[in-house]
Amino acid sequence: MGQGTLIIAIDKEVSAVAIISVPYQYLDKVTDEFSEIKHIKEMEGNRDKYLKEYFKPILEKVLDKYPIEIRYYLKVDHYFWEDLEYLSKWGLELIVDDGLWTAVKDRFGGTQVSLVKEGEIRKRIRELKKRLREAKRRKDTLEEDEIMRELKIERRRRILITIADNYLHLKKRGIGPIRRQKNRKH
Repeated sequence: MGQGTLIIAIDKEVSAVAIISVPYQYLDKVTDEFSEIKHIKEMEGNRDKYLKEYFKPILEKVLDKYPIEIRYYLKVDHYFWEDLEYLSKWGLELIVDDGLWTAVKDRFGGTQVSLVKEGEIRKRIRELKKRLREAKRRKDTLEEDEIMRELKIERRRRILITIADNYLHLKKRGIGPIRRQKNRKH
């Protein structure tokens, strides 16, 4: 990886961390593949089955189709920070888990990369939906279009951080290795 502009999502669960980096030009396609994704913590029923039979096959397919990278770290250590600093050279945006927000903000706050706090995404989506209802009531189509564009961006951010979070749970539960085809397109 390294060429192009990246959107990077970082999720932390207890001490383990996952980083997913997606070239900006593939962001729409990658998040569309996961449009029906559910956050593992919001799942009712058999979470292992969901990870194994739904999430993992889609992740493998996406890894084969697109030049995305997903990394797993057992803890936040110098390897994690080195990799994140390397990836952020091409980063357009870092979507950061609330548990790492302060540390990432301290390191990358003064750089060109945009920082987005995971916990703010859901609030922003709620606000945008409320504004959209008001714009529809006023029949303001220009504002509706602008809000829909912003809503789409926030939903894509949420999908990307959810992929990282579910990947952490997949690794934590030891649900088989992620397989990639040998002759990938990229």
